[in-house]
Amino acid sequence: MQRLSAERVIGVGLALSAIALVAVLALGFGSDLLTGVPTSTPSAGPVTQASATAAQAASPAPTATPSDSPTALTTPAPTPTPTAASSASLQLPAMLATIGDSYTQAWSVSPAYKKDHPGYSWAVGNVKGDHVFSLRERFEALGDNVAVVDAATSGKKMSDAARQATEIVAAAGSLAPGATVFVTFELGTNDLCDTPTTDPATFETQLRAAVDILRSGLPSGSEILMLSVPDFSHFYAITQANAEAKATLSEAAHAQTCAPFLGWDSPLTIGAARQLLATYDATLGQVCGEIEATDGQAGKLHCLSNEALLSEKDFTIKDLSTVDYFHPSLSGQAKMAASAWAAGYWANVQLPPGAAALALGDAGGPGGGYFGGVAPAGIAPIVPFLLGGRRRRRLARRPTR
Repeated sequence: MQRLSAERVIGVGLALSAIALVAVLALGFGSDLLTGVPTSTPSAGPVTQASATAAQAASPAPTATPSDSPTALTTPAPTPTPTAASSASLQLPAMLATIGDSYTQAWSVSPAYKKDHPGYSWAVGNVKGDHVFSLRERFEALGDNVAVVDAATSGKKMSDAARQATEIVAAAGSLAPGATVFVTFELGTNDLCDTPTTDPATFETQLRAAVDILRSGLPSGSEILMLSVPDFSHFYAITQANAEAKATLSEAAHAQTCAPFLGWDSPLTIGAARQLLATYDATLGQVCGEIEATDGQAGKLHCLSNEALLSEKDFTIKDLSTVDYFHPSLSGQAKMAASAWAAGYWANVQLPPGAAALALGDAGGPGGGYFGGVAPAGIAPIVPFLLGGRRRRRLARRPTR
């Protein structure tokens, strides 16, 4: 009888310990423990949240992840120290806006996901579990309820930049006083890859026309991130070194796929195309530098550009979609997001622990699982037991090419 009583006492003690542990976890994690939704805004150091009155646009979200998903998050490029506005206390933008083409629209990231899928975009993507930790998702991880204006349009050249800039400025007019806009500017690929190519002088004129619209219409303190044209000389090297890519690009259907870098039907030699690419990039950098040297010094409008980080020089063959070896795959979109963040104004702002893991999601599909697919170390094995459920086993997703 005494031994039985001791066992009961021990049992009661264990039960009380388990209840106490649940209480501690509940107090520590709040509603995160049960729903995966934070109950408080993460701290962002010197960054302060800007309010927005514009409606937040939700990109169409596919119901599954494309078949060529990478198996791990891409390692971000080395983080430089931003030169513009570095001494000021940066506030999070109230609006994230895009000027761009199919690279920003996540066109054909895999054979199963052809055409536009902005939910997977490096800039405005919002699909959980796709391994692309977009700029939008990074801002949201910092507590920013950022509004999205996705003006980027597939197939467009620099000639469309003014229209896209006008759309952004019009939307920015609804923001609250003091709110700012962050604009990603990614154009020039189709100017280089289409036949005929865009004359460099025309390219510059069209670029300056769009920039003038932004300079005159964006709220004071807004920022532009000016991307370089993708490094197609590098793309040429990695596709020529890969048998599958080389065979695909040798097909007649790809004869004019950014020829002469990828396809072969072009009036330009490789040397002439490389010179044109260098001229475009120099123009983009020059115009961005002029903005920073004038409006930036006054705190009116800032502009950053970094060719080393923003021209996809770090792409490997897996970062190009097998649809055409021209557009980024999901891992390519992930690299673009990491590089854009590293080159931008918030590069040195620490993201909340585990924020990047949300892009991984759960093996069952976008989102789901503990804390959006990620369980804190040491918690996953014990929480289901304490709550009376079975531990869910997460399986790694295998990429198929």
